[in-house]
Amino acid sequence: MTGTVTVLVASDDASIAGGKALLRRLVEVAADTGAGSAHRDRAAAARTWFVLGEFPADDVQRSVVEHDSLGRAAVRLAVDKVVCVGESRVVRAAHQGAVMEGSWGDEAVLVASAGELAQRWSRADATSGPGAPGAGDVIALAGGFDPQIVVDALAQRDLVIQRI
Repeated sequence: MTGTVTVLVASDDASIAGGKALLRRLVEVAADTGAGSAHRDRAAAARTWFVLGEFPADDVQRSVVEHDSLGRAAVRLAVDKVVCVGESRVVRAAHQGAVMEGSWGDEAVLVASAGELAQRWSRADATSGPGAPGAGDVIALAGGFDPQIVVDALAQRDLVIQRI
């Protein structure tokens, strides 16, 4: 085993408000465990990840603005990695919000599907650099994708999954 990752998963019927609540919970857990750039004392410290897809909404225009806001909020709260999952305009807005707020390079990533993210993460190892979670990291999963696909990819790397 290479270590433990802490995973927070939004409920199946999560809304944008649920995504915001999960983001706040991610930051709380990070503070409690010392994970994330806002809390790290050493270079190899654990990171925080916010993986989000499209939350269901009746008004697409409003949803675009809300997803943009959620991407920006993740950056403002010092989440280390923002991964946006999907190909819709709404998901691209979340990614663009994170980029416009100051995350760039591998800090804000856009992937087409949970399957693509799972492939990236299952091929990586704990020493592969910033592209995949490693031991001690705290990960929040929310939005319109199957989180189990992503969790299974982490488990394939012999990471112990601690769900809260």
